[in-house]
Amino acid sequence: MTRLLSAGAVLVGFLSAAKADVQINMQPGSQCWSYQGLDTRFYGNFAGGQALTVGIVEQQLNEKGGMEAVVYSGAQVWVNGPDGFLKDGYREADDRIIYTDKPGRYIFNLYEHGTGAAYPVFVKICASRKDQADKR
Repeated sequence: MTRLLSAGAVLVGFLSAAKADVQINMQPGSQCWSYQGLDTRFYGNFAGGQALTVGIVEQQLNEKGGMEAVVYSGAQVWVNGPDGFLKDGYREADDRIIYTDKPGRYIFNLYEHGTGAAYPVFVKICASRKDQADKR
């Protein structure tokens, strides 16, 4: 019984940790940041006039009970920022670059409601100047 309670406490601690926001910390000189784990909400400070790209690989159960990798871009990510900045996750597939109008904290959420994934996700966020993104 004690073993069962200990295992349950560890599981609850693990699940609650998965719901925490993760801070985006790009290393000096780096344009990209990546994450692998169960969290699905990320936040970081960005300068105004930046072009942000987001790439996600998520593991999901398929209808046959197996696992499959699902890949998607920033067009399916909810982004909130300064002064009511909002990009919902229902944008067109070609609307994958997020332009920061103002400097400040931006929050990226892989899901409209809730946080935390059942299986690990891989997230990569890259930032460049707007004029560099327009040349891609």
